[in-house]
Amino acid sequence: MAGMIPVLFVVGLLVFLTFDNLLSSRAVYGDKFGNAYEVDGLAAILVNLGIFGLIAWLGSYLAFLVKRSAKLMWAHRAIGVVSGVFIAVGLVYGLS
Repeated sequence: MAGMIPVLFVVGLLVFLTFDNLLSSRAVYGDKFGNAYEVDGLAAILVNLGIFGLIAWLGSYLAFLVKRSAKLMWAHRAIGVVSGVFIAVGLVYGLS
């Protein structure tokens, strides 16, 4: 359980930064090559909702690890797909 402390810290920081970006209607993405991409408006809302979905995706996986239910695994996969689609659509829409 002590190993979850850093995970919860990083997730809390991610929630704070994503909420701040959502309120300012922007989303910034950087890659390993040092390039930064910024989207705003509707695209940023989609990306930020997708990030919140990824946080829910992590929570559903942790719930699956505790309960080992097939329904929880199905929910985990569905949340992951929807979150990925939101992020992809937001980035494609915002960068085009």
